[in-house]
Amino acid sequence: MAKRNTTKSRLVRTFICIILCMLMAASMLQIAAAADEADITILGTAYTRAEIAEMPATEGEYAYTTSRGDVTDVVRGVLLSELLKELDDDAAIEFASVDNWAGMSSYGMTKAELVDLSAMIAYEIKTDDEWEDYLRETDEGPGCFALYVEGMRVAHAVNIVALAEAAAPAAPGEAAPDTWIGDATPDEYDFRIVGLVEQPGYFTVAGLIELAGDLAQTRDYSWMNSSGSTDTDTFTGIYIEDLLTDIMKIVDGAVGIIVTADDDYSSAFSLSGEPGGACWTDGEGNKMMLAWSGNDSRTNRDIIDYELPRIAVGQKSEGDFNRQNWASRIVDIRITAFNDLKGFGWAVNAVDSLYSMGIVNGMSEGVFGPEESLNRAMFVTMLGRGLNPDAEDSAGEDKRFDDVDYDSWYGMHVEWAVDNGIVQGYEDGTFRPTVNLTVAHMLLMAERAGLDGIPEGIEADAQRFATRAEAAVIVFAVMNGE
Repeated sequence: MAKRNTTKSRLVRTFICIILCMLMAASMLQIAAAADEADITILGTAYTRAEIAEMPATEGEYAYTTSRGDVTDVVRGVLLSELLKELDDDAAIEFASVDNWAGMSSYGMTKAELVDLSAMIAYEIKTDDEWEDYLRETDEGPGCFALYVEGMRVAHAVNIVALAEAAAPAAPGEAAPDTWIGDATPDEYDFRIVGLVEQPGYFTVAGLIELAGDLAQTRDYSWMNSSGSTDTDTFTGIYIEDLLTDIMKIVDGAVGIIVTADDDYSSAFSLSGEPGGACWTDGEGNKMMLAWSGNDSRTNRDIIDYELPRIAVGQKSEGDFNRQNWASRIVDIRITAFNDLKGFGWAVNAVDSLYSMGIVNGMSEGVFGPEESLNRAMFVTMLGRGLNPDAEDSAGEDKRFDDVDYDSWYGMHVEWAVDNGIVQGYEDGTFRPTVNLTVAHMLLMAERAGLDGIPEGIEADAQRFATRAEAAVIVFAVMNGE
C-alpha cells in the first residue's frame, strides 16, 4: 500500500510540474507578444520594436552608477542623432515612460546635448555574450525601449520622445508653469529642493519615493549623541548625492546645501567628499541620506514611514557626535554657492541669485562672508552690475573724483551711479570708495535706485555698518522692482 501511495504522489508531482511549465511557457509567449506589439512614439509617429529594429543600428557601451555600485551595459539600438536628424540642434527634447516615472524630466536636453552624449533608444542588451530583447515589466504594461545617455543612469520603459513645449512666461518671483520636478507644486508641497539646480523640485513624500526608483536603498547608520550614548538606526531613502546629481542636476558653482526643518531648524553641509560632506562615504560605506522611513532606537525599534523626510549622516570617526547633525521633518533643501549661509535664510536666495548672475562674488571659495561689512565702491558696483550690466569702462574726460580709479573694477559704476543720481561725492570733491557703508546710507542709495519698501531681514533703523548679506537682499529687491 505504501509503495502504491508513493507512486501516486510522484505522478501528482509530475503532473503539477507539467502544468507549471505550460503556464510559464504561455506567460513567456504573452510577454513576447506584448513586446512585438509595444510601441514608442517619436515626434508624434508610433513605431513597433520591429520597425525600430529595421533602422540603422548601433552598439554601445554605457557606464553609470546605481545604488548597487558601478554598472556597464552593452546595448543595441538607434542613436537619437538618427531618430532626430530632421530637427535643429537647439530643439528641446523631452521623454516619457510607460509608468510615468517622474525622474524622466532629468533627461530633458537639447538635441545637440543628447547627441554629444551618444544618447540611444535601446531595444537589446547583451547578457553573458548573448543578445537579449530589452523588456521592462511595469504596473502600467511592458516597456520595450530604454534610454541610454553617457554618464547618466538608464531611463527604463521609455515610450515617448517628443519636442518639449515652451513654458509660459512666469510672473516676477513665481515659478514658470511645468518648469519644476516632482509631483507637487510651488504652492503646495511637503518639501522642496531649490537654489542652484537646473529646475527646482516640489515633492510629496510619496512622490520622492517614486522619483527615487532603483536609487532607493536601506542602510544602517551608527550614531553617538552628545552624552556619549551609541546605537544603530536603519533608514530607507536616497543618497543626497544621487538625488542632486542624477535627478535634480545641480549647476556649476554649487558648493553646499542648507537643510531646513518645519520648525525652522537648519543645518549646513558642503557638497564635497570631505568627512561630513554630502558626497562623503563613511567607514560603513554610507553617504548622507534623505530618508522616508526608518526606526529610532531611542524610542522604538519599529520601522515607520515619516510624514516628512529626515537627514541621516554617518560618523567621521568612532567618537564622532554625528547624531547632532541628523535632522527630522525636512521641508527645504537649498543648493547654494557658499557654505557659510546657515542662519541667513532671509538672504540666501538673493545671494545665490546675484552670484549666478555674476553680480557678487565670494570672499574665497565657498565663503561669502554674510556678516562682513562692505564699502561704497562695492555697493555701487553691485547696483551697477544689476541695473546697468552693459556698462563700459569710463573713457570720457569727465571723471569727477580724484580718489576713484576709473580703470578699476568699480570705476565705470561710479560714473553711472552719479549720472543717475544714486550717489554723490563729498564736499571736498572725493568719493571715498573704501569708506564702509552704513545701513542708512545703503537704504538711501537703494531708494534713489528704485527700492520700494524694506525687504524682510533688513533692520532699517540699525545704527551700524551694513553687511554683505543685507546688501545682496537690497540689490536683489531693487532689480526685481520690490
